[in-house]
Amino acid sequence: MLIALVTVAAALAVALVVLLLLVRGRSSAAERLGRVVHRFAGEGEERRPGEARLDHNSLDDWITYLESIATTAAMTANLAERDRARWQLAMNELAVGVVLVDEDGTVCASNALADEMMSARDAMALVGAGVTQLLESAQEGQARSRTVKLTGPPPRVIEISGHPVASDSHALGAVAVMADCTDGVRTDEVRRDFVANLSHELRTPVGAIALLSETLAEEDDAAVRTRLVDRIGAEAERVRHIIDDLLELSRVELEGTMAQESVAVVPLLCEVAHQYSEHARKQEVELVRPADSAIVLHADRGQLLRAVGNLVDNAIKYSDPGAEVRLSVAPSSGDDRAPSDALAGADAPVAHIGPSEVPVPADPPSGPSNGAWVDIVVADEGIGIPADETERVFERFYRVDKARARATGGTGLGLSIVRHVVANHGGEVMLHSREGVGTTFTLRFPAYQASP
Repeated sequence: MLIALVTVAAALAVALVVLLLLVRGRSSAAERLGRVVHRFAGEGEERRPGEARLDHNSLDDWITYLESIATTAAMTANLAERDRARWQLAMNELAVGVVLVDEDGTVCASNALADEMMSARDAMALVGAGVTQLLESAQEGQARSRTVKLTGPPPRVIEISGHPVASDSHALGAVAVMADCTDGVRTDEVRRDFVANLSHELRTPVGAIALLSETLAEEDDAAVRTRLVDRIGAEAERVRHIIDDLLELSRVELEGTMAQESVAVVPLLCEVAHQYSEHARKQEVELVRPADSAIVLHADRGQLLRAVGNLVDNAIKYSDPGAEVRLSVAPSSGDDRAPSDALAGADAPVAHIGPSEVPVPADPPSGPSNGAWVDIVVADEGIGIPADETERVFERFYRVDKARARATGGTGLGLSIVRHVVANHGGEVMLHSREGVGTTFTLRFPAYQASP
């Protein structure tokens, strides 16, 4: 770009000289103009084959030659501008912010993301200040990096690095790179929490099995041995439940392609009720089956069965004898945020988990949506969930009543599986709960029409 501008300036200077020479007379103009052109073109350059000697050209020949120089300069400037625009577009596509300054600290180039971060007036202004400091250090030859943590909302983590730019002989400037590492940091935190929670959950039953086994080996009383064997079996079953839930959670999280089929919702809910009828009978909880309906979803039947089953299982566990657990399904416009069967009460605390809060599957359900929704509701009259914990119950291994969950064999993974199943289908989960009154879970799915 700089070379092109110099060439254009040279052409304009020569043109000005031409005008002056025309005033002074055409006789000496050609000779003097030739010397000027030689100065710009380079006196030591060899003439190209077929090029006339410039020494003896007429004034008209010189003007023609200057016109060709001006045309070449304009073409060079145009190509340089196109290259600059191409590089700017390429830089704007980068997932990181980039700022390049010269040796005087003047910004030579930056992309759109860097401009956005540097011009922010909120907490992101800390990023701009960090970039300025790191560029100053880089101009002095020191490469440094810094992490800026913004509390939000939403919280963000920005990594900034500054590096000197130099040739073999001297410094040319510095470059700063800004990368948003929020997702990576959050993933690392979730991974660490998951490993810690899993280790804790497995250590308890495994330790109990080891202790019970040692006691069993030294016990002679037949009745005590029978009780110890039953305890060992119960702890082993608890480990099996944890492993099964982990495998199921991994499957619904990572499985890219779901089995898509037309699923009649009421028969599916009745199948879940039948599956957990013995569990409900032992807890003295009544399972109320849904009313007849012809509602059909285009979905993965196995995933829906597991999601609804987890909700029914939890509802039975956390309900007292004599309580009811109701299953229902109804069409919905999707505009309201209240469940179709709100046993928990309209003024109960609400948690809303949308599909954007969990990973979206690579292959969502096919078929055009008719703009409607379907609500599958599981409502109980159990102990309820405290208002300050409604947002956390979908986390892995999180349990509201840890003592009761441990007594009933809960793993703390059921609602996390529910959340991912609904997200896989492009739906959302709504939770209404009131302590001592009950809890209502609403699984809202798009009413996809099966492709013809």
